[in-house]
Amino acid sequence: MSNKDRFTCSNCGSPFAESSRLCPGCNSDLGFPNVRAAEKPEEVEAVRQRCVDAEVSAKARKCESILLQFGEAVKQSKAVINRDIGVVSALVSNDNALYSTFYHSVEAQARLPEDNPFDRSRSSIDSTLFPLYHKEMRFAALSLDGRGLQKYGGLTMVLKEDIIKHRATVFEENSMDFCRRQKLVVGSPVPSGYRTVWNKRDELATAKLHSLLTATTSPKEFPKLLLKSGDGKTTDEFIEVHIYGSFNRRGIDRIVGTMPKSRVDKVLLKSIRTKLKEFGGTMDVDQPL
Repeated sequence: MSNKDRFTCSNCGSPFAESSRLCPGCNSDLGFPNVRAAEKPEEVEAVRQRCVDAEVSAKARKCESILLQFGEAVKQSKAVINRDIGVVSALVSNDNALYSTFYHSVEAQARLPEDNPFDRSRSSIDSTLFPLYHKEMRFAALSLDGRGLQKYGGLTMVLKEDIIKHRATVFEENSMDFCRRQKLVVGSPVPSGYRTVWNKRDELATAKLHSLLTATTSPKEFPKLLLKSGDGKTTDEFIEVHIYGSFNRRGIDRIVGTMPKSRVDKVLLKSIRTKLKEFGGTMDVDQPL
């Protein structure tokens, strides 16, 4: 069965491709293709089965109550994006600035791809996970404490849930790591059970991380179980968030980071704080160790 046979517009009955956002017949909004992908029956069932397996395992290890606590905590998790201070400053400067993608920035000649393994393989990986709509995807990580992945920048933007929950899905891990681990190539089907919709992110988190929980695990340990930022010697461990479409500064709830050492960056940080106040955003900046 082709994708066009599988999906039809509820308004006019026109068939549409799985990657479509607007109906080709009546131009009605069809919803977000990443959300449709996560809502497929085979995906839902595979995640459910992983959750059942997690519950059985936790019960056998006498930490079922800890698993439940962890799941409840993840329901309050936020999507976070780390970027350098210059990128954050540009985004919060005014309402017309948008958080773009690598592809749109390259096409607009606003940046060049870097000569590294990540940029060289980016398009093939993204095309595999988001066929024909990969250019519209933004990437974040799930966090319980507002801390993000430091290698992407020193400031963490904590996003407002209301601006992403209807168009965001969550994924098992870093997309590149996943595709390499699963030995996926362009056009390969993505194995079921490793993604779900935003409002079920707790299910994916418990399915993935249950084996790390013990009867003595404290809720204080939950944030670092959900997201561990690598230090150069260790790799990042996190659940990836996939957001369809852009957002402006009003999508930022708060910014978390450490006070920079340079005088120039301190001035820039002060400007960011001032701009945040214009739309009700806040800043939580620690002093450097």
